[in-house]
Amino acid sequence: MKILIGLGVLVVLVVATILSLPFLIDLNKYQDQYKPLIEEALNRKIALQDIRLTIWPRIGARVGGFTVLDDPSFSSDPFASLTSLDVGVKLMPLLSKKIEVEEITLRNPIITIIKNNAGVTNVSTIGPKTPAALSSIPPDSPPQPSGGPLQALALLAVDRVSIDGGKLTYRDLSTTPVTEYQVQDLELLLKSVHLGQTPTLHLGATVQPYNLPVTLDGSFGPLVETFDLKQFAFDLSLGKIALALTGNLVGGNLVATLTSPLINSADVPVTLPLVKPVLVKNFHVTAKAKSPLPQGVPPLELADVTDLGLDVVLGNSVLNVTGTVTGGRAKINITSPTINTADVPTALPLKKPVDIKDLQVAVELKGQEARVNNLSFQLFSGQAKAQAGMALDPTAPPFNGKVVVQGLQLGPALEALGSDQVSISGTAGMDFAMSGRGFSLPDLTKALEGVGHVAVKDGKIEGVNLIQEALSRLQVVGLSPDNVKATAFSTIETDLAIKEGIINVQRLLMDSHDFQATGEGTVGFDQTLNLKVKLNLSQALSQKITGSSPAARLALAGGRLNVPLLITGTVHAPSYGLDSKALTGKVEEQVKEKVKEALGDLFKGSAKPDNLKQKGRDLLKGLLGQ
Repeated sequence: MKILIGLGVLVVLVVATILSLPFLIDLNKYQDQYKPLIEEALNRKIALQDIRLTIWPRIGARVGGFTVLDDPSFSSDPFASLTSLDVGVKLMPLLSKKIEVEEITLRNPIITIIKNNAGVTNVSTIGPKTPAALSSIPPDSPPQPSGGPLQALALLAVDRVSIDGGKLTYRDLSTTPVTEYQVQDLELLLKSVHLGQTPTLHLGATVQPYNLPVTLDGSFGPLVETFDLKQFAFDLSLGKIALALTGNLVGGNLVATLTSPLINSADVPVTLPLVKPVLVKNFHVTAKAKSPLPQGVPPLELADVTDLGLDVVLGNSVLNVTGTVTGGRAKINITSPTINTADVPTALPLKKPVDIKDLQVAVELKGQEARVNNLSFQLFSGQAKAQAGMALDPTAPPFNGKVVVQGLQLGPALEALGSDQVSISGTAGMDFAMSGRGFSLPDLTKALEGVGHVAVKDGKIEGVNLIQEALSRLQVVGLSPDNVKATAFSTIETDLAIKEGIINVQRLLMDSHDFQATGEGTVGFDQTLNLKVKLNLSQALSQKITGSSPAARLALAGGRLNVPLLITGTVHAPSYGLDSKALTGKVEEQVKEKVKEALGDLFKGSAKPDNLKQKGRDLLKGLLGQ
């Protein structure tokens, strides 16, 4: 009985002693001793409002009003602060003179990361200043030992780590305007951080300015002395977007796979230039990288992607995307059996939807350059192939490329574009080589240059009959070779040169049953026309016309009418007229020829001066048909 009473008294005395410790020991008295040590370790000034021992809800210590000041070269505001830091220890090990941390709780931590105009962050200056002895060590020397992984793990030997509230701010002063992102309403719960165990993690927050809720749940481990992770598995949610992240980290080599069954573009937290949602299905990507990730390395060199795959669903159209990244070189392949333009989520200048068949795209990215090694598809019964290169300039990227088209049915193509005034039918082929900068019309107007060749066979120019236009301008009456408002042709060929927003038609050749035509001129990016076309009519048609029109004889040469036309206006509303300058030149040529003949006869003695007047009258009668 005495033994039991003695043990009871001992327990009471121990409990009473523990309960009285917070009142017997004032840790604030020792701030002058431990504050300099903390400030030296952080290379920052700190402020502590209060630090005390606690016994409830658990034995430990509480730090209240903890603030870490920022580097003065970045800001005069705090770098980090928190309302309180609670550290709870286990009772039984404490009675055995051992400290085992049970729980660490941070309340309302507020951290501000700043990137200055030179691209340096305030985080980079945290930590003890480099001693002079260490500053002489070559940068490629092996890292110095720092106490080993066991000491580091000892700091993480805890049952529970939690964060309740708080905010993380990232501010980039190097951009105009200043870029700022915030992670608000932090909540974190980390359990079972011990050697040999597999910790679990829950992280929740809201990302601003997108007002995007983010959660991360999963596990990693088991923890070993080397910090290798045999496996990690997390479920990540970004608003309505669900992702799964799995992998391992062994020997400084990170292997990770990110997957998602469905991503809707409407759920992406940034505004996209899309008129309708796009679905990404069966997304998966596996990457390999060194850990920690190197600093200052281009994004494509951070990791190798062994497998990238996804399906882009556009209504009833599907694009399959695959790719790899090796040694900083990315290769992307896109294929689709059929894409209907009605499913494309961007506005297109089309009056009616069309099908793009057998799409194949091969893209290669390296450094600051992108190349389209192959772009091919079928459209309007024709085959198109292209190659291009582009510098990854975010403002107005320079580019160059080649395009070849064969067997294109021009009529349906122009109909889809909505050409309701004048349309050309026939089978078209073309090839172009071009270079430029940017993709907007103002940029292209200033920078696009190129040369090309276009050929169209067995077609019609709908909406205009060039013969009728010529007869009308020559004032021919009572003669209508063709009542159809169209111009049939066997071939049209032209060479084109593009520069400063102008398409220069350098050589135009056109063959038809009733005429041959040649021409040149310009077509503007604003659709303005300025073309000179010479119609060389057939002999049979020329005889009919000259018999009905005195004025037509002005354009007669070698038994065939040569009608010079001016085509102005716009592509959708062309205007036709006689090239009076060219026509005047023809009249002058005829007059000079007749005068030359008369003077020749005079000098030969075969004609008398008195006959020159009569020859002049005959010349006028011939020209005027009288």
